Amino acid sequence: MKKKILWSFGSLLIIFLAGSTIAWFYITRTTERMDKLIMLHQVEILREDLIIRVQQVQSHIYRSKIRSGGDVDVLIAQVQEMDRVMDSCVGCHHSPELAQGLLGMRDMANDYKTAISNLVTASANPPRLADLERRAQDLGQELIAMTQGMAFTANVRLQQKTQETMTTIREVRNVLIVTLLIGVFLASLTAYLLAKSLDQRLRRFLDATRRISHGELTHRVDISDAQGSEFKELGEAFNAMTQNLHLSQRQLVQSAKLAAIGELATNIAYEVNNPLTGVLGYAGLLIKAEDIPEDKKEHLRTIERETLKAREILKNLLDFSRRKPPRLIKTDIVGIIQDTIPLVKGQARMSNVEIVAECPEGLPPVAMDADEMRQVFVNLINNAFSSMSKGGTLTIRCRPDTDISGKKIVVVDLIDTGQGIPEEHLDKIFDPFFSALPDGGGTGLGLSISYMIVQNHGGRIEVASTVGTGSTFTVILPV
Repeated sequence: MKKKILWSFGSLLIIFLAGSTIAWFYITRTTERMDKLIMLHQVEILREDLIIRVQQVQSHIYRSKIRSGGDVDVLIAQVQEMDRVMDSCVGCHHSPELAQGLLGMRDMANDYKTAISNLVTASANPPRLADLERRAQDLGQELIAMTQGMAFTANVRLQQKTQETMTTIREVRNVLIVTLLIGVFLASLTAYLLAKSLDQRLRRFLDATRRISHGELTHRVDISDAQGSEFKELGEAFNAMTQNLHLSQRQLVQSAKLAAIGELATNIAYEVNNPLTGVLGYAGLLIKAEDIPEDKKEHLRTIERETLKAREILKNLLDFSRRKPPRLIKTDIVGIIQDTIPLVKGQARMSNVEIVAECPEGLPPVAMDADEMRQVFVNLINNAFSSMSKGGTLTIRCRPDTDISGKKIVVVDLIDTGQGIPEEHLDKIFDPFFSALPDGGGTGLGLSISYMIVQNHGGRIEVASTVGTGSTFTVILPV
């Protein structure tokens, strides 16, 4: 998600930078055109001013038939002003064509000034004055015509430049509008997609949190669509947390059950053991009596045998309620498995079950009480034999692994091909006195005791089963 956000904002930044660069380029061109346009307007004003000055000189020549000193001064002042405007006009142009035209106009203006000078300084000879006046007027008209021609050409060019400048301004405006619209669209689309993605995933986590708060600790967050994102890490951490919570709850419930059953078993054992001891003693005395017929003694032997069985059950109850802390010694789990298999080979032959051990050497040592762990595996193996009434295969696999928190563990899988455990019994099989055997055989304490032993070792037992296929009991012990 962080990459998506950075990529989205980076794309928007690139688009705005590209638009800004294009706009800057067009604005620079437009500014240059505007500068040239302003300069052309200034030149146009100077040309018009030049035409006005020349016309003023011409008008004065037409009117000044009598040349007094004042008339001459006014004419000279008008010529000087015309000369100043001419210098300004020539100084503003840099184009070779215009510069050449202006030089020609400058030469004509010099001739015009010379003609006016001759007219002013000529003696009072009427025919001569008339010729000089006509020449000055003719040169003035030619100068006006040349200036107006150049003004017309410049005006056409001015209109062309103005049109080009306006076109550039419209292009800049269009570029800015398109950039703004694209930026707004992409920003809106990016915000929508990010909000939608965040909303969906946050709703998923919120729904999972609500379900877990209602006790559905087996619920997991689906993170299949969040590969490579922070939500995948968050989902994995969330699922690991719920799994740990579920395991902790199961362990607490199981511990509470075992503690309650242990206390009850202790009380029952003490209360029942004394009467059984009396029954067993009197039955033994009657069996040894000589005045009791043999057929009656057979009944007494049955009483004695069943009483001994009841005492054995009570002894198991007391052992169950008096679990001592294990004596933990670093031990090779493979050696424990190898020691356990010979103990159950006879039962395996009677049950027509083949035991296959797949435990490689070199597994990490585990701190355990060897005797108690042998009892665990014997109980689990006997439980597997009971589920395979018609024979089958029991596979024992050992492997190193790591748990969801990253700690090293050793895992032992006991996989049978028995009848399996119904789903409604999976949460009860570790309860004391619960038995899923069809005939109700067994005391129902084997799995409970095994669960408590493994729990005291800091591990746990998990089970997975399919009816008609078999079951897998998994013993997990920390390294």
